[in-house]
Amino acid sequence: MFSRISRSFYRTSAWRLALRSTLVFAAGSAAVFLVMYIVVARTVQERSDSWLIGESETLKQVALNTPRDALYDRIVEEVAELASQEVSYDATGHHVVGNTVFFAQTEGRAKAPVWVGPPDSQKFLDAIRSRRISQGAPVSIRVPGWKAPFRVVAADMAPGAGHIYLGLLDSAAAALMRRLLLRFVLGWMCMVAFGFFITLMGLRRMLRRVDAITGAAAAIRSDDLSTRVPVENQRDEVARLARTFNNMLDRISSTVNQLRTLTDSMAHDLKSPITTVRGNLEIALSLDDRNQSADLVAGAIEQLDRLSEVITTSLDVAEADGGALRLRIASLDLGDLVGRVTGLYAPAFTENQQRLSVVVPGPVPVRMDVSLCNRMLSNLMENELRYAGSGSQVSVTVSTAGDRACITVEDDGAGFPADLLMPAATGDGANGASPPRVFQRFVKGSHSQGHGLGLAFVNAVAVAHGGRAIARNGDPGRPPRRGAQIVIELPLAPRVSDEENCDVQLTAP
Repeated sequence: MFSRISRSFYRTSAWRLALRSTLVFAAGSAAVFLVMYIVVARTVQERSDSWLIGESETLKQVALNTPRDALYDRIVEEVAELASQEVSYDATGHHVVGNTVFFAQTEGRAKAPVWVGPPDSQKFLDAIRSRRISQGAPVSIRVPGWKAPFRVVAADMAPGAGHIYLGLLDSAAAALMRRLLLRFVLGWMCMVAFGFFITLMGLRRMLRRVDAITGAAAAIRSDDLSTRVPVENQRDEVARLARTFNNMLDRISSTVNQLRTLTDSMAHDLKSPITTVRGNLEIALSLDDRNQSADLVAGAIEQLDRLSEVITTSLDVAEADGGALRLRIASLDLGDLVGRVTGLYAPAFTENQQRLSVVVPGPVPVRMDVSLCNRMLSNLMENELRYAGSGSQVSVTVSTAGDRACITVEDDGAGFPADLLMPAATGDGANGASPPRVFQRFVKGSHSQGHGLGLAFVNAVAVAHGGRAIARNGDPGRPPRRGAQIVIELPLAPRVSDEENCDVQLTAP
């Protein structure tokens, strides 16, 4: 079991991210430690080299100023021994084990060199002669039998007087650098391990919150969209992700609820006409009278045309709400279009004993889909014929306000029920505002005989063209009393020459 847990842990994102970040941190910190070690090593070496250069000059002056008699070698050796003792004791007076100093003065092959240092002087002299040593420039020389190299500096005597060589093996400094390197390595390993642990714990805590989002997404079912991710009181990226995920679930839940309402309403509204069509066709099949059968079939065809219109309008409204309504834009005079459509409906208003007045002050240029605009105006006229009431006064006015064209349709009837003018539950209108319920699909008054699609289509067309629809009741105290009022606002066409018609895809604002 432990091996399975270990394998699954090593496959987690927290482990991989922590390992990668730790490797980067380890490389960076190792580079820093290496630079620090090199700087300290150079400082220690410069200290030793400074001592070698200074002492070599001192010994050179002693050698030059000492008379060349029988005591010359003895005096030079004693001075060299005194110099070697300077590095054999530390600042506290304790003897430093391992430090080795040698002094050599060569004067050609005729005379044996003056030597102060380890007994096997020939190895040192051979090593010195194998290297070219410039005056005042310490170099590292390896001597057979010694593990560490000596730092050797040369000082030239007067021409023909030979050379002075001073060497130092600073074992104390070498031991110090080894201890420093060991501490650097131990400190680096502790820092890397601690950094890996902290990074791993932080990533696991963060990814645990991501796992909560994953679990919530996995728990979502088509019949239950109530699952939400707990949002912590933080402002980091994971908290924003959780809030965004919950908002997305809210929108999905709202869309699903609307879809269920749509399907239920469609099923309810289509059931009765379908039943009527089927009944008429069955009766037509059972009758021998061809004229009566033809009348029943014609009635069935008329019912099917209405069903087709309902379905087409529902699809257009759904596409407009989703920002996918395909428009064929053209430049037109809105006043002229309103005049032609109202002229077609004038006989119907007269037959319904309703008075229709149309006010169009002049040309109102807009860019719209002519077919959809015709259908929008027809829905407004059909709505007035059905619900304004017999004997009512209906007025249609075209006007402009700023960069907007306005179509105002109002009557002196009973007006909209108060509940239909309440804002919708979700804001899906222009600029994120909530339109009244009267503009929602399948929302209608209690006495309505329609399908609740007419004004929804009007609003959808207005929004798809960059405008909006407004529904309200008139002021009862203003004579003559006004009933329902619908205002369609559309953007005016820019003051440019007419362009050719073109197919475009517009997204509802």
